[in-house]
Amino acid sequence: MELRHLKAFVVAADLQHFSQAAEQLGIAQPALSQLMRTLEKELGVALFRREHRSVALTAAGQAFLPHARQSIAASELASAAARRARRGEAGEINIGYHSALFEANLPQLLRHYFSSFPEVKVSLVDAGIRGQFDMLLTDKIDLGFARVFKDHLPDRLRTHPFSHSKLVLLIPDNHPMAADFNGELAALRHEQFVFLQDPTGIGLTSHTLHACRQHQLHPSNILYVPSLMSIPGLVAAGIGMSIVPEPMARLTMPGVHIVPLEQPEMVSELSLISRIDERSSAVLHFIEEAKGWG
Repeated sequence: MELRHLKAFVVAADLQHFSQAAEQLGIAQPALSQLMRTLEKELGVALFRREHRSVALTAAGQAFLPHARQSIAASELASAAARRARRGEAGEINIGYHSALFEANLPQLLRHYFSSFPEVKVSLVDAGIRGQFDMLLTDKIDLGFARVFKDHLPDRLRTHPFSHSKLVLLIPDNHPMAADFNGELAALRHEQFVFLQDPTGIGLTSHTLHACRQHQLHPSNILYVPSLMSIPGLVAAGIGMSIVPEPMARLTMPGVHIVPLEQPEMVSELSLISRIDERSSAVLHFIEEAKGWG
C-alpha cells in the first residue's frame, strides 16, 4: 500500500466524484480509477459504490477513511521531522562553558535557541579550557565557549569569534592609584596582581599578560587563583589588582575601583570552539545561529 493510494482515496472520498478528484490531484480519471482498484484489491474490500455521476463510500470505505487520514498525517509529520533534522533543527548538542556565561550575549543566544528549536536537546557542561579541549577531542562535548589564546589550540579544533570585551583594571578603592592612575600600564609594574590560573599559554591570563607586555607591564608578583569569580572579592580585600574582561565588572562589590583600559590590545575575545571535521547537522546549525549573536 503506497502513500499515493491513500492520498488519492482521501480526495476521492471527500469529493465523492472521481473526475473532480482526478482534476484536483492533477491526474487523468482512468489513472485515479486504477489507483482505487489497486487499493481495493490489496485490501480485499470495495471502498466505493460506483453510481451514475458520482461515487459513495461503502461501510468498509467509511471505516478505512479515518485511518487513511492518520497515515497521511503521520507520514507528513515524519517527513517534516526528517527535514528539521537535516537542517540541524533536531538532535542533541553538548556545550562546554565556564566563565563564558558572564558574557551577556551567550545567555541570550542560549535562551533564543531553547525557545526557537525545542527539538534540539542542549546540555551544558561547566568545564575550564583544558577540560573543554579534552572533551571536544574525545567527543564528550560538541562545542565549547572559552577565551582562548589561539596559537596553542589543538590541531583538530578551530575557533569561531563570538564576542569581544574590553579589559578593565580592578583596583582596591583604598589604593593610592585608585584616584590618580593615568592609564599607563607600565606604572603598575611593582604592584601585586591576582589572575586566573589558566593553563600556560592557552587562556585568558596568557592573553592578558601578553597584552600587558606590549605596554611595558611585566607583572612579577602574581597570585594565581582557580576561579575567576573570586577575583573581585580578593581585590576588594586589598590582596592586589587584577585585569579582567569588562563583563566581570558586574561581579564587583564595595571596595573595588574599576578603570577602563583604552589600549587597543587590551581586549579579550570569547570564542566558540568546534572540531574541524564536525559533521553533525545540529552542531553546524548552532554555529550558524551563533554568528548573529556575537
